[in-house]
Amino acid sequence: MSGQLDVNDPHYDELINRIVVRMGDQSTGEITHVLKVLSPNSPILRIKSVAEDLADKRLNGVEEFKNLLSASSVDMETFNALSSADQDPSMVFSRSQYDPTKFEITLECARTPFKEFFDECREISCEDCIKSRITNFKTSNENSTHPWTLRVDKVEGRRVNLCKNCGKMLDRKDDINLQNERMLYTCSYCGHKGWNKAK
Repeated sequence: MSGQLDVNDPHYDELINRIVVRMGDQSTGEITHVLKVLSPNSPILRIKSVAEDLADKRLNGVEEFKNLLSASSVDMETFNALSSADQDPSMVFSRSQYDPTKFEITLECARTPFKEFFDECREISCEDCIKSRITNFKTSNENSTHPWTLRVDKVEGRRVNLCKNCGKMLDRKDDINLQNERMLYTCSYCGHKGWNKAK
């Protein structure tokens, strides 16, 4: 159901401000997609221009958005859903707090000890493998960007009872002294004096 909006009507003005708050901290691509659905008959270049203004928080962004809505028909169902016209306004304004949800992913590659035996593993590091599989985000929406960011850090699980110089496992023959969170040692094999983290 399409219709014209009177952007000067105080009732609609409040609802438009709610939509602006809701689109805060979004990228140009996401805002462009929303504006296409909200105002399907508007020229695409105008929609992209308004989306850039809103994404960059330019001073004229809100006025350009209102001009876009008043210049052509608006999908009223989308307008009501975006503005939460039938809901408590405090719910929408609480969304202006941009606080992304943090997720932790733990992945263990079972092939790592036998990498050289698997064709797809030979020429690629595990970090690149994980990134390419998880960040392979497919959508039919051409304006949509990856909805997440991914960082893969390699964690060195180093044993604390190894000599850093020769790699020999330290035992009772070696001079070992624990101080705070450090293990000080003198290697009986190569004579190296060093320390490892004790935790």
